[in-house]
Amino acid sequence: MLDLNNRDWAPFKISDLFQPARGTEKNMTSLQVGDVPLISARNCDNGVKAFVSIPNERLHRGHAITLNNDGDGGAGLAYYQPMEFALDTHVTDLRPRDSIGNLSRYAMQFVAASISKQRTLFGHGRSISLKRLNLLRVMLPIDESSNPDWQFMEDYIREREAIQVQRCREFLMKRIASIERERERE
Repeated sequence: MLDLNNRDWAPFKISDLFQPARGTEKNMTSLQVGDVPLISARNCDNGVKAFVSIPNERLHRGHAITLNNDGDGGAGLAYYQPMEFALDTHVTDLRPRDSIGNLSRYAMQFVAASISKQRTLFGHGRSISLKRLNLLRVMLPIDESSNPDWQFMEDYIREREAIQVQRCREFLMKRIASIERERERE
């Protein structure tokens, strides 16, 4: 099993790795119900506040990290967004810079979790402004060249996901067996 403790780590400026873009949805109550997730500065549900209908030009592409700038206890939380979304003004869209290439969803999930570990630095009295974001660093495992070890991050999250899937399978199999036993008794 991969271990985070036997890796070398280094701090990286988030703005060196990702291009930030603030959300643009200001008047969320005026949005019509639809099927596009509206990401707001929430501390649960991957930041999804509602499902809305918005014009295509205001959509954010999926495969991004969203970072809560402030909000209901969610300031500093980062989430991986796999699909297109709308983004309120209290959240920043983080896209990998061209210099680091295309990251897998697993590496993006690892980075989002690493960013979220710093959430205690932020709150309603101390939000994440663009100036603070440009200074914010995230600790990441590094390779032999002292670059972020994207492959390790991907492998680590894949392994953790496989463990969770196996646990769910075992739980469901036990539950199915229990239901079948109950039926047989009736």
